Amino acid sequence: MTADSSNSFVDWRRAGAIAGVLVLAALAWIQMGRVRDRAQRELAQRPDPAVPDYDCLQERPQRVRSQTAPPGLVDITKPLGIDFRHIVGPPGTWFMPESIGAGAAVLDYDQDGLQDLYFVNCGPSPGAVGSLGPAVDYRNRLYRQTSSGQFQDVTDSSGLGDTGYGAGVAVGDVDNDGLPDVFIANYTQDSLYRNTGQGTFENITAALQRTESDWGAAAAFVDYDRDGWLDLLVVNYTADPQYGHSVSCGFSHGLVSYCGPHKFQPTIDRLYHNETGSAESGGQVRFRDVTEAAGLAKVTTFGFGAVCMDLTGDEWPDLFIANDGAPNRLWVNQRDGTFLEEATLRGTACNQAGHVEAGMGAAAGDVNADGIMDLLVTHLTKETATLYVGNRDGLFQDRTPGCGIDLASRGHTGWGVSLLDLNHDGLLDIPIVNGLVIPCHSGFPFHGEDEFQVRKERIDNTEEYWRAYHDENVLLLGSADGRWQADEEAGGDFVAAQTSGRSLACGDLDNDGDPDLIVTSCGTTARCYRNDLAAGNWLLVKTETGAGGRDAIGARVILQFSDGSRRTACCLPQSSYLASSDSRVHFGLGARTDLQSITVVWPDGPVDQCVERFAAVPVNQQIVIRRGTGQQVEQKP
Repeated sequence: MTADSSNSFVDWRRAGAIAGVLVLAALAWIQMGRVRDRAQRELAQRPDPAVPDYDCLQERPQRVRSQTAPPGLVDITKPLGIDFRHIVGPPGTWFMPESIGAGAAVLDYDQDGLQDLYFVNCGPSPGAVGSLGPAVDYRNRLYRQTSSGQFQDVTDSSGLGDTGYGAGVAVGDVDNDGLPDVFIANYTQDSLYRNTGQGTFENITAALQRTESDWGAAAAFVDYDRDGWLDLLVVNYTADPQYGHSVSCGFSHGLVSYCGPHKFQPTIDRLYHNETGSAESGGQVRFRDVTEAAGLAKVTTFGFGAVCMDLTGDEWPDLFIANDGAPNRLWVNQRDGTFLEEATLRGTACNQAGHVEAGMGAAAGDVNADGIMDLLVTHLTKETATLYVGNRDGLFQDRTPGCGIDLASRGHTGWGVSLLDLNHDGLLDIPIVNGLVIPCHSGFPFHGEDEFQVRKERIDNTEEYWRAYHDENVLLLGSADGRWQADEEAGGDFVAAQTSGRSLACGDLDNDGDPDLIVTSCGTTARCYRNDLAAGNWLLVKTETGAGGRDAIGARVILQFSDGSRRTACCLPQSSYLASSDSRVHFGLGARTDLQSITVVWPDGPVDQCVERFAAVPVNQQIVIRRGTGQQVEQKP
């Protein structure tokens, strides 16, 4: 074949390829038209809006509350002096961050032995029609608990009145001085505040060494490299460079509401390494963004909740991320500063049926007393909260069907959640905070049947606006057969509340040994619920590590009894949803008093030197355990 004939053959081949592409494109265009026409016919044939596809109210059991039995969880918000209100809007542009709410933290910032409260706020929505008004205070708020048990607003004097458009909060000691510092995940620039020890906080956001525009949702402190300094994980939700999340979505039956995450771009979560202890820091707090180096930039997410702890049994903390409408992520620590994503391999990516769910909040606890931490993730209405039970190989199995969680959660949109023993019977209970993102009376239609709708409406009656998103909280009490039962009487004011709930923080506010509940909701006041359920014995353990005596976030505490049985719990303040809870490790013990020993698996330092055993103590008290004061155990307990 000559050069000319070869070139001619190439030209013909190129022409044929181009023609083939054009034919395929034409066929695809025809097929798209057919799909569009079929979708329009199906939409036209749908029932009248008065007969919705699905009504989540029908999934909720009929509640009959006793008029004589005292409530187990009692609303004491007003007597405590808490008047925080979630300020957002004015609504009318369907700015998506309005719908995810904002978090709360339980912390003892002044180290007086009394738990204080911190609430994250939002503020004006970009592009909103009208304004919140000049007198509206939309700062974050800090409340100090006084010796009388009431709370005093100390926002002005503390310097902790951040004005970013807030979401999640994490509390941890970033400089190892024994004082809790505060990180706030905001829409765009996050904030970091250092506790000065004088009742005030210093804004040290510059220590993150990064000016960013991510939409931060959850955050958690974790010493992922076991070097004795708390690092920081920031879970980001979505990105929308075109509309800035100020856009609504149309649904069936003419409903307009907030868009789901898939209308926007996924993003990556951020991991910051704490380098305060390095020589280069000069004694100043300093973090370095190691997201790419650690491997977290390889997979994008729609992240909401996080649990940071050892989930694979090697004593190195892993990172679990609950994703909204995408597979959950489980970043497994490779012990060299990097992580591998293994959620599918280990069974936490989706539910038992292989369905990806709308992950919101996440909690961890040992639900079957085998010493292995299990995971619970809350989801959207029509889905259920999902329980992943772990084994000694670092694998998880969805045990939700038939355990009681499924039926109780299907009719709700769950957010904040915890696994803790509220009634002190030795079994873990489950409070779930619920709130809708699509009004229930609409029939809960499918997403995506219409395009974006950029709307600018003025909505003055915000109370009525958020009422359409109200839901009911759920309290599930654990039973000896491994199931959970929704309990109306025990839930008391907590389950009777009608709000669009979001965050749940837990902590023993009155130091009586049992955890109380703090709930935030969209567009209304936060609420505090006193726990009057507890009847059995208990133990509260504060774990401290390092020279400064900081809270040992990630420590695992094991109680051993005379019959050889054990109870295990972790220092895990950052879980639930957008929240930071009491860092003290809580145990409900039922009638047991036969404690034989306490073992702590410390979260930092060499793994072969991280286990200490301590002598037994009487129950029904708070104790402090400091690293280096027990008997070192060579083998893992």
